Amino acid sequence: MKPWKLCLLALVPGVLGWLGNVLLARVIFLPLPAALVNLLTYASLYLPTVAAAVFCLWLGRRCGREKYPFPKYLLCTQWPSAVSLILYIWQFHFVSDEARSTLLAMLGQVAAAPMMPVAARLTWLLDTDNAWAQAESLLANIFSLTLLAALSIAGYWWGRRLQRGAQAGAA
Repeated sequence: MKPWKLCLLALVPGVLGWLGNVLLARVIFLPLPAALVNLLTYASLYLPTVAAAVFCLWLGRRCGREKYPFPKYLLCTQWPSAVSLILYIWQFHFVSDEARSTLLAMLGQVAAAPMMPVAARLTWLLDTDNAWAQAESLLANIFSLTLLAALSIAGYWWGRRLQRGAQAGAA
């Protein structure tokens, strides 16, 4: 796989997170029965999570089977997470609320959005005062991006292992 394709495919989890957020925003304001709103809310939260996890595993597995060099794979697949985290820290910790750019703030959060339901639960486990502030948001963002990276790396090593097994079987 060409590096530019891999760099573009690395944007897919962010797009899934953005679509989940758009769907969630629409569901909340629909005049539907409460049970249906709850079902659609859970779907808009957890379907992107599952889709992003499956996608990261698939992409990693494919690159591992193609013997893509690991450092190059990591650089090409994790660049959106690095840019997103830098934007998030800049927009929410160094820029005042009045001066914050809506676009940059959204781009700082969208890469972490697919795994945010899981990351928020992990953050609550570490929270002692049961208050959600900027520190907890940053920690949840880091957890989410770390989960995406771990899934990508696990998929990569899974693909490498399958490739080695196929070579051993052919020999």
